[in-house]
Amino acid sequence: MYKRSYFMIDTIDIGSLTKKIRLSKKLSLKDVAGDYLSVSFLSKFERGESEISLSRFLCILENLDVSIEEIYGILSKDNPTRTEELLARVSKAFQQNNIPALKKYYYEEIEKFNSTHKKIFLYNSILIDSFLISITGKKMNKKHIEVISDYLFDIDQWGKRELVILGNSMSAVPTNTLNLLIKEIIYKTTLFGNNEENKKIKIDLILNGISIFLERKELNYAKFYIDLFDTLTIPEVYLYERVEYNILIGTYWILIGKIEVGKKKIELALESLKNLGAENLLLMRENEYEELLNSII
Repeated sequence: MYKRSYFMIDTIDIGSLTKKIRLSKKLSLKDVAGDYLSVSFLSKFERGESEISLSRFLCILENLDVSIEEIYGILSKDNPTRTEELLARVSKAFQQNNIPALKKYYYEEIEKFNSTHKKIFLYNSILIDSFLISITGKKMNKKHIEVISDYLFDIDQWGKRELVILGNSMSAVPTNTLNLLIKEIIYKTTLFGNNEENKKIKIDLILNGISIFLERKELNYAKFYIDLFDTLTIPEVYLYERVEYNILIGTYWILIGKIEVGKKKIELALESLKNLGAENLLLMRENEYEELLNSII
């Protein structure tokens, strides 16, 4: 049976937001209704008294001259998904090195999975476990790696959850599997990966992948993604990512024997960090650079 697509967000919320935007732009109901909607229907929608199909809502956005991404950005701040709320709590605990809190969230998700058998809770628990691993340094459960890999390969479109799960699990994933999963980032985030936040996560994940391949001395994999990264359109404001990319290129040159070329690349990047006033990051990268040079002596 044919079913019309409706927004999952409460009609009152989306309707009142539409009215707020319309009034802010000094537009009348007639201006926004245009040739496709009646003024009475639009008025009922703004009051939360009428549902609306996606096609009609897109007509309203066109007349408001507002993109769907802008609407989502506004709504997501006031109506975060359960995953976004969980991720916010987990991220805060991670930043505070609060292991008891992370374990609490982990066991809550495990309990929900055991009682409902819904895999979303299993994936959430693995996501939380990946944060714990980042703090404690323990190895990820092999079964978890299999579950993550199967899940990510099976999803047709990756969103924030998938990007974060991979990002926190990369160091535990075997090289060949990691290579395939990073390729999935490129091909499976066309729908959800193009908003600004997810775009930045994608860029960071590719950089992390290059870093891991260099650490593992998998230079062919590293070179492939270095070349790929060079073809991406990186916003000029992503200064940190640009500096990190140059450090990774310099590391690659050093590891293949072009030491002076690599040293020059890294030292220019370190100078950029110094000019940006990123003292803690500069110290960390200087120590890594020293270790790299010592390793080739």
